[in-house]
Amino acid sequence: MHNHRSWYRRLWPLWLLIIIVILAWWPGRSILMNTLTEREAQRIASITPDQGAATTPERLSIERIMADLHWLADAEREGRAPGTDGSQAARDYIIERFQELGLTPAGTEGYEQAFTHERVERAVNILGAIEGQDPTLRTIVITAHYDHLGVRNGQIYHGSDDNASGTSVLLEMARYFSENQPQHTLLFAALDSEERGLLGAHALFTSGHLDPKTIAFNVNMDMLSRNTDELLYAVGTYHHPWLVRLVQRVQAENGARIVMAHDRPWFKAGHTDDWTLSSDHGPFHEQGIPFIYFGVADHPDYHAPTDTSDKADEAFFRITAEATLSFTKLIDQVLSEKR
Repeated sequence: MHNHRSWYRRLWPLWLLIIIVILAWWPGRSILMNTLTEREAQRIASITPDQGAATTPERLSIERIMADLHWLADAEREGRAPGTDGSQAARDYIIERFQELGLTPAGTEGYEQAFTHERVERAVNILGAIEGQDPTLRTIVITAHYDHLGVRNGQIYHGSDDNASGTSVLLEMARYFSENQPQHTLLFAALDSEERGLLGAHALFTSGHLDPKTIAFNVNMDMLSRNTDELLYAVGTYHHPWLVRLVQRVQAENGARIVMAHDRPWFKAGHTDDWTLSSDHGPFHEQGIPFIYFGVADHPDYHAPTDTSDKADEAFFRITAEATLSFTKLIDQVLSEKR
């Protein structure tokens, strides 16, 4: 016992030094974080393109996309909260479209993959597949969440940009690929309960319904229909630098101003938002699956009752939809060549 006490006494200068270092670190950390944030903001500004291509391909129908946007974000859908009548209506709408387009049911019960979570007895992902030309290739999963916040304090949170916009583009992309068969099998996943913590995306894997080893890539769409600065963010290139040239190729043929950012860790970006785990691509990333996430920055109507479909910028929305399609076609081509 005496020897143990002597051992602790001999170490007290080391403990004191550790305490001093910790106390000195925290004020310095704030300065460091602010410096990193400023540098990251400057980096993002420096890579913002002045403009995209002079013209953008026209392969998707913006009229159909806008019609779907208005329907999904209509007040009758009451914000599409999981487990509500509005959510059921949206689910029926998406399933009917999958059926019309001839997508193969890929859920556990037809197109549906039901799961439960706190406060919701039954949430449902909607999954439909288009078979690829090469059945030996792994699947590319295209995701967009169709849920939103519902009704709170008597006010409807319409969720037009977040994320009726991504769901509308997902439906139109399903139409395009049903008429233009890809190399890979494409799984179109309209996911539920993203707003509750990406629960629909997590359920794909925690249920065992999807095996990460069978998935080649994830393209996620969340908020595409409006941005004051007309910027479209592509998230994921920090984690997978080989994607940079693909995004650049999309930029070369598309009128969007695409910024590759918001995926760097705090020790490089300070307080700048890291969107790596902010939407349904997050669970794919955690499973080691490469991803790209297309979306816009938060705007004044984000998570507010005022996020209504009449505020969509139709011209910008067409460009972002086409950019997402361009990237998906490229990733389908490139991954089939790399095999």
